[in-house]
Formats: sequence, structure tokens, C-alpha cells
Amino acid sequence: MNLKGHFLLALASIQVVSLACLSNPNLKAQTDTKWYSLKEVSKKVWQIRSFGNNTYLIEGRDNSLLIDTGLGAADLSSLVKELTCKPLIVINTHGHPDHAGANYQFEIVHMHAADISIAGQYSLPEWRAKMSKDMLQRNMIAESDLFGGKPFNTKIIPISEGQIFDLGDRRIQVMETPGHTLGSICLVDIENRLLFSGDNNDITVSLFLKESAPLHIYLETLTRQEARISEFNILLPGHGEPIQSDIINDQIECVKSILNGTCQSTESKTFVGNSMKCKFGRISVIYNPENL
Repeated sequence: MNLKGHFLLALASIQVVSLACLSNPNLKAQTDTKWYSLKEVSKKVWQIRSFGNNTYLIEGRDNSLLIDTGLGAADLSSLVKELTCKPLIVINTHGHPDHAGANYQFEIVHMHAADISIAGQYSLPEWRAKMSKDMLQRNMIAESDLFGGKPFNTKIIPISEGQIFDLGDRRIQVMETPGHTLGSICLVDIENRLLFSGDNNDITVSLFLKESAPLHIYLETLTRQEARISEFNILLPGHGEPIQSDIINDQIECVKSILNGTCQSTESKTFVGNSMKCKFGRISVIYNPENL
């Protein structure tokens, strides 16, 4: 084959790859497994849901971005490769196992430095094996959905306030939001006015965990978010459905009522311990009265 023939063959290969990328919207509409379900919640933003936990895949012109990695028992990395052929950036909103459990399936993951140790606690092979076994028995997950690849020695890269990840046609900015954990972050999709809020902003927010910041620190976080509320219309939380951004105002009033003693709180019993719950408007805050 002459030089021209080699060039045409290479060009054809590039075109095949490009067409495969262009076919992804149909694939995204059809690729549900027993473990994962997919839904486009905004333009080129797919919610990957697994038993109440949300992972989000944003596809930009040049790069794609995965927000959180879920529980870690199933093969998330293979699913993501089916959904996008663009270079992938992976970010954790915080270090809890339902958000960072599958980090081992990716070579590089970005998260706030304050939560790196938390995520590390749940990355041990024996913990992953137990998680897979327990969930397979409880939910009857197909063996084919479980991760069968070789785990990466994942490199964790710290991120901080204001850092921007450029996807080509959309910029994703880091917002530090200590509260649920000290290293919690949210991510602002600047061009599309979206806030990926992890466990920081939701219908119910848990602030009673040993990793949680004091309640007055969380109020400072909410106040900073409220000052920027004109930058985003929709919150995409780590659990549940999209929420209007003005829910942050309810969160602020709820926390204020706890701190000033006017909330009629009730006892809350959870699988990780007992605490107190305050309701205001559309939201609830579960908190530790010893960590205000």
C-alpha cells in the first residue's frame, strides 16, 4: 500500500471513532443494567443512579467529567467508557463510600485534601469485597455487573476553591462547602447554571457524622452559597432528583433555628447512630446537638 493508501485508511479509522462518539446519545438512552439506570437530567448531563446514589457524567466538547463514583461494587468504569469516548476527569464531592467507593477503577481522581483520608478508609480490597458480597446477596445483582478488572493504584489530586476544569465548551468550578464533611465540595457548571451539590444541599442533609463540620460552619457555607445563588438555577444532589436552587434559603433558616433554639427538633434514629432532626419548609437537617 502506498503512502496515500495508508493516509486514507487512517482517515477512515478516525471517522469510525468519530461516528462511534456521535452514536453515544442512543447508547445513553438504552444502557441500563441491573445495577445502574441512566437519565439525561440536563443537556449532555447524565445521571447514573445506583440504589439511590447519583453519579453524574458531563460530556463537553473536548473532555468529559465524572462527578462521584458511587459504592464501588459494580463496574462503573466500563459503563462510562461505553457512554463517552472523550478524555475523562473524575472528581469526588466528598470521601464517603457511596460517593468515592469506585475510585479504585480510575487512574486519577480529584478531591478536596480534607477528605482524602476518609476516602482511603473505604478503598481497601477487603472492604470492597465485603461490599460486593453484601450487595450481591441483598439485591441479587448479576455477576456481570460487578467489577472484574484490575484495581488502579489510584492517584488522588487535591482540589480547592475556585479551581476550574475546562471541558471545552463548559467550565466546571470548585466551590468549597464544609458541612456534611470538612472536605465537601460542590461543582458549578458556569455556562449551564447548574450546581452539583453532593450531600451538601438536598431535601435532607446529614450533619451528625463524626466527619461533619460544626453547624455554625455549615451556616457559613450556606451563606456563601446564597450570595452566589444567581449563578445557578438547579441543584443536582448526590441522592434524589434535581431541586430548585432557592432551597438553600430554607436550609439557612433551618440551621439558624437550630442555633437560636427555636426549632422544635425531634429525635432521629439512623443506621450510624441517633441524632436530632429539624424541619423547615421543604428540607430537614439531621444534626448532633454536641457539635453546634
